[in-house]
Amino acid sequence: MVLAKASLLWEHLWPKLWPATALAGVFSAAALLDFFSYLPFWLHALIVILFLAAFMAALYRAFSGLPIIGPLRSRHRIEQSSGLDHRPLTAIDDRLANSTGDTETIILWQEHQKRMIEAAARLRLRPPQASLAERDPWAVRSAISLLLIIGVVVAGADGFNRLGRALLPDIGALGFTKPVNVSLWITPPAYTGKPPVVIHLGGDDASRRNAAGTAAGGSVAPIKSLTVPTGSTLMAQVNDGGALPSLKIDEAKKPFNRIGADAYHLEIELKTGSRLSVIQGDQEIAGWSLSVVQDTPPVTEFFAAPDATPQLRLNLPFTAEDDYGITGVTASIRRLDGKAIPGGLAEIILRLPLPQSGPGQRNDEVKGKSNHDLISHIWAGLPVLVHLLATDEKGQAGLSNVEPVVLPERRFSHPAAKEIYEIRKGLTTAVRDRRLAMLKLDQMTEEPSQLNDDRTIYLTLRVARERLKRDRREAAAVTQVQKMLWDIALRIEEGRAATAGMDLRAAQKKLMEAIERSASVKELEELMAEVQRALNRFMSSLMRELQQRGQLSRLDPNARTMTNQDLQRFLDRARELLRQGSRDAAKKLMAELQRMLENLRGALAQGDRMSKGARQAQKGMRELRDIIRKQQKLLDDTYRQARKERSRDNQESKNRENPDSKNQSKESGKKEGLKRQEGIRKQLGGLMRRFSEMMGKIPKGLGDAERAMRESEQVLGKGKPSQSISPQSKALEALRKGARCSASAFSQRIGRGQRNGQQWGRQGGRFGMFSGPRLRGLRPGNRDPFGRPAQEDGQQGTATGRVEIPGEGELQRAHEILKELRRRAGDLWRPDLELEYIERLLKRF
Repeated sequence: MVLAKASLLWEHLWPKLWPATALAGVFSAAALLDFFSYLPFWLHALIVILFLAAFMAALYRAFSGLPIIGPLRSRHRIEQSSGLDHRPLTAIDDRLANSTGDTETIILWQEHQKRMIEAAARLRLRPPQASLAERDPWAVRSAISLLLIIGVVVAGADGFNRLGRALLPDIGALGFTKPVNVSLWITPPAYTGKPPVVIHLGGDDASRRNAAGTAAGGSVAPIKSLTVPTGSTLMAQVNDGGALPSLKIDEAKKPFNRIGADAYHLEIELKTGSRLSVIQGDQEIAGWSLSVVQDTPPVTEFFAAPDATPQLRLNLPFTAEDDYGITGVTASIRRLDGKAIPGGLAEIILRLPLPQSGPGQRNDEVKGKSNHDLISHIWAGLPVLVHLLATDEKGQAGLSNVEPVVLPERRFSHPAAKEIYEIRKGLTTAVRDRRLAMLKLDQMTEEPSQLNDDRTIYLTLRVARERLKRDRREAAAVTQVQKMLWDIALRIEEGRAATAGMDLRAAQKKLMEAIERSASVKELEELMAEVQRALNRFMSSLMRELQQRGQLSRLDPNARTMTNQDLQRFLDRARELLRQGSRDAAKKLMAELQRMLENLRGALAQGDRMSKGARQAQKGMRELRDIIRKQQKLLDDTYRQARKERSRDNQESKNRENPDSKNQSKESGKKEGLKRQEGIRKQLGGLMRRFSEMMGKIPKGLGDAERAMRESEQVLGKGKPSQSISPQSKALEALRKGARCSASAFSQRIGRGQRNGQQWGRQGGRFGMFSGPRLRGLRPGNRDPFGRPAQEDGQQGTATGRVEIPGEGELQRAHEILKELRRRAGDLWRPDLELEYIERLLKRF
């Protein structure tokens, strides 16, 4: 009965409540969608007032005239819902009107009551019927429901706040609240290196006018122009002011998110725009002109044509620039005919080294030359196309123009090595004709004598021949055979030093890769020891090979030598740099060593191909070195003789006893010195004539030396050795100057250019222990075999060369700092924060 009454009440009340419900639904949907935050205060307040008035009127109309629902009406609703005829619930409560005691009447009445009770047992109550379709033929209720669902989804957790703001308009827009405080943090992407921009606006009216113009009314003038890189993150926060603010970039607006009472926050990424402003209500409270700088792709090009260095390395002179820094430059090499490396890629990718940049530094502009050893590649000697690819932090790439170049190739002097190299090259350039290669290999192995009677070479060539015949894999078989032929050609040309050289290059490559990936100190120590062992084997093999060829010159007492002790000190220096954490300096030091050894290997490879002019120049320089040695010896002897004469003058009393002996000794010394000086001058004169024939002129300094020697002869002829010391010293210095000029002139004369001409470098008249081409690996001027500046006393210089490497004082200071850090790390009484910091510092060591 209660449910029946409630259904009847709902069916009567709901149609009358529909107008009020529709008004509430529309208002709630607008509030959840934050519609009112875009309205001015007066319009927002007017809408709220009208809504409340209409809502209350609709409620009053719905609840006025509410009917009283009695039991009879409730029973009738149940009977209608159950589909029962004759109203059984009413019949159950009926009483017999004529109770005369007639037995038949009573029986009939009881039977009727029984049937009504049975009918009442099947009672049910249907749900209330709203019948809104008649009142809402346009189905406005569905649209309102859809808007409410969308509003709930959009508002999310801020739904209740939005409903509250919709019912209570912001009176702060009338000027009764505190001034608005605006804070902006613009953080450029990390790769740009640009500092963040921080702006705080707020406070009294004067500061607001100075900062961002007038907050309430009036025009707003921007404080300055903001120039930021694209991709910068803008984080804005607005406090006070009341109304929900919005950030406007050009014509696009984005509302802030409410994070507290009168506190709003927004974070977006800036990509484009020319005007940035903060809007609250219908007022612009702050604004700036905006310039978003786009990140342009890097630009790279060759500033000179690629070519081959005298050391047979591919030289790539390149430049690259980017607005926010270059991260990498690579060179791509392709064949003219487009053919790929057998079993590999269609191009050679070379990574060009970039300058090391410290914290906060970027490689905005890079210019340099990168040398690469490609003489062992199967494309060596072929024309190729090269182009550069530069990348920046954003991943953008820039391409250079394509430049043609012929890859440098090694020229073998040994006939067998040259033939083997041509077979190898033919497998690359020809139509992969294996039969021709097999035929040539058969011809070579028929005469083992031309293979230096080396069984290893013979057997390897036979294996290569059988591999070409039986291994039908086109790419893999030919590639393996070409590698074998290259190794054999090197062995014939360089002897066993070639194998040691390959081991050394492999060890150096492993060490450089370990330094690149920041390997542990223990691993670097092991690799450094491996490099040292490989270097010792290479130098030993090289010396034996030179000795067997008869190219090892007799060791000059005045020569600057490169001993195992020098190598040990060099590697110890690199090892100490790694221990101190100076990995970049150690990397440069090892690169310098690798360059020197490559030059030395190149000098050995070219040793047998010296031209006649080069041999004459070498012979002349050896003779000039001999003249310098003799003049130095004469100067020393003359100095000692002068001292003896002064000593004899101090002992006249003793010498008076035997004056004849004294005169005889002086006369003998005078004649001997004069004879030696005259012989040196005549030898120099003959050498000057030969130099004049070879170069067309006499090198500077030699003429001065000849005149100083004549002056020395005149003084010695008068029996005054002490006065001949000065002209002899001048002659010696002029000879040294002439040696430098002669070396430079000879190098230019034989076509090696000024750079290779510096091979005749000297210090104080001391020349390297290797003669001729073996000096090509050495540095010019006052430098030792490692390219280090020689000191004034003629000792070996420190391993700095042209790279920035810490000196001994800096290394000692670093060692002391490490020692102090380890001591403090063991002091457990120190604060935990300090101990953690020290542990992080020591981790890399």
